[in-house]
Amino acid sequence: MARLRSESTDQVDVDEALDELDQDLKRLRIEYDQHFAGVLKRPPSLLQGRVQKVIQHFSGQPPRSTRQKFRFNQLNSRYQVFRQQWGRTLRQIEDGVYRPHRFRAILHEHEAEAPPAAPAPKSRNALDALYGALLRAKEKLGDGNAPDRAKLEDLVRRQTAEIRAKHGDAKIRFKVVTENGRAKVKATVSKG
Repeated sequence: MARLRSESTDQVDVDEALDELDQDLKRLRIEYDQHFAGVLKRPPSLLQGRVQKVIQHFSGQPPRSTRQKFRFNQLNSRYQVFRQQWGRTLRQIEDGVYRPHRFRAILHEHEAEAPPAAPAPKSRNALDALYGALLRAKEKLGDGNAPDRAKLEDLVRRQTAEIRAKHGDAKIRFKVVTENGRAKVKATVSKG
């Protein structure tokens, strides 16, 4: 009888350890996402070390219960996939090819290069309306890809700056047109 109690106690301990491992994996994923977004300055090394230690423990001494083995294998697989993704992303950051970081760098370059006389669209509502029109035109044409709002805003800023350089204080109006089966944003200029 004493042996049965110790085995059930061991199973409860293993279940608790697996629950904690699951929670730590979720927390680790969130913290890595925050690190890649620039919210956290350093990767969560301490938490990852703790997760790695539990994984190594259960790899060396797998749980006896089939259910617990299955659960550990699932958690271990998820961790290994995350580790590969994080490693790939860290390499991309080191190489300078991580898209979100490149996008931010390009934005900062454009902000530094942009002349102060090139304002953004007159209002946020005008940009919202233009984006909505572009989205509706793409849906009408059967193009399921949603336009990138940041790219649209950048396009409007660049075209506004170019037109202002050529035409001074001309009135600029952006509209969505369909040409050759594609939805495009076009600028029209009227003086006065």
